[in-house]
Amino acid sequence: MKKLLIIIFSVSLAVAFNSCYKDKGNYSYNLPEEPTVTNLDTVYKAVVGDSLIITPTITTKSKANLSFDWRIGGPTVSDIHFSGSSLRMLFGLGTGRFYGHLTIINNDNGMHYFHDFYIDGITNFSVGTAVLSVENNVTQFSFIQPDGALQPRLYAALQGENLPAKPLCMVPTIHQQIVPITVSSYWVLTENGGVQISADSLKRVKDMAGNFFNAPDTTKVTQMSGTQLGVITGVINNRLYAGFWQTWNMAPIYGMFGLAAGGDYTLSNGLIYTSGNTGDFYIGYDAVKKDIIRFNVYGQPMYFGTQYSVIGTAFDPTNVGLDLVTMMQVNKGNCFLFGTASDGTLYELKFSVNFTGPFQVTTIYKRAFVQPSLITATTKWQATDDEMFYFNSGSKVYRYNPTNQNLTQLTTDFGGKDVTMIKLIDQNTLVAGVDGSLYYLNISTGKNGDLIKKIDGIPGSPVDIAVRAQ
Repeated sequence: MKKLLIIIFSVSLAVAFNSCYKDKGNYSYNLPEEPTVTNLDTVYKAVVGDSLIITPTITTKSKANLSFDWRIGGPTVSDIHFSGSSLRMLFGLGTGRFYGHLTIINNDNGMHYFHDFYIDGITNFSVGTAVLSVENNVTQFSFIQPDGALQPRLYAALQGENLPAKPLCMVPTIHQQIVPITVSSYWVLTENGGVQISADSLKRVKDMAGNFFNAPDTTKVTQMSGTQLGVITGVINNRLYAGFWQTWNMAPIYGMFGLAAGGDYTLSNGLIYTSGNTGDFYIGYDAVKKDIIRFNVYGQPMYFGTQYSVIGTAFDPTNVGLDLVTMMQVNKGNCFLFGTASDGTLYELKFSVNFTGPFQVTTIYKRAFVQPSLITATTKWQATDDEMFYFNSGSKVYRYNPTNQNLTQLTTDFGGKDVTMIKLIDQNTLVAGVDGSLYYLNISTGKNGDLIKKIDGIPGSPVDIAVRAQ
């Protein structure tokens, strides 16, 4: 049996060998010419908001009729197509890695040739100053690079749409407990809502209505600020709202508004939000009852009204009786309130609040403001930790020292233009905005608002700025 198997196997090999040996065909293939591609890198770095241009060198010996299809996409981006021998685009896809795919089509024979590459999206907005302004009733978002170069009207250029009208302020969201600590988004707040935009890509994240679990019919924003957990909180429809933070910070519902803090109150502007090691705290001013009210935070703010102890007799915080102009916490210890009485007198009130432990309001003084005629409906206020106040009035900026009630006009001249914005960027630098320009002023000890630098080309009148350090 074994001999039979060996014979059969030997015969099979011989047949196979003879078959291959006798196949003396001459095979010749005429492959289509493949285009030669040079100057196409594997990875490109693209700066968000800047031009991305990729121009490879593509040649053929036969001068074939070629066409080109570029495709860019990623995990969170649908494919974007471009045509032409060069890829040219204003890069607005955001940060991260995106794939690129170039297809070269030989229209003479229908052959397709594929070349892959990557695009690493980086941003020019990681360090610099975001600027919110109004130009001919259009809200503009611009950015100033660290070297002073201005990129105007960026949001409109990148997104092909305008921001909502009538802006009030711009609030950066910064989660203080996540390293590295950086700005993740900006909320552009307007009289009737607002929009959240990514700090890296400047893409719209959502509008104010989309930040509610159940949106109210109207969203009249009075005041808004960021919290230490990277959400926003403030006064909408005269009620206190705080963003939902009790979940993963990357969850879609993070930062959304639930119900307003319940209670019988009507908040004015001047909401004071403060945070510390033991939590978040609020005091506000009731526009109807005209008193200082308290909120405790148990996950979300809860209204406690005037349930607090009062120390001192300078005034009654449970019955202030003034129409509020502004109220602010100047440092960890002291708060100031400016308000108008029924006879038109503008008063200045100073008090301190013990937010932790037994809630106490200590009144320090109440007196008529030294120069009420300078305070107008467009006056903005800023104050340093050492209790120096700055405010604008018409085309001037003033410093007010409440310790001696000294009022001083800052030295920088703004060319007769009305000052529309003032903003402290540190304890020694105040930025003032007028139509078309930002003025950086030195307010350090011994200086009276001397000009440090000026940035021109701002689209319209500045409303707010936000400095991004990293």
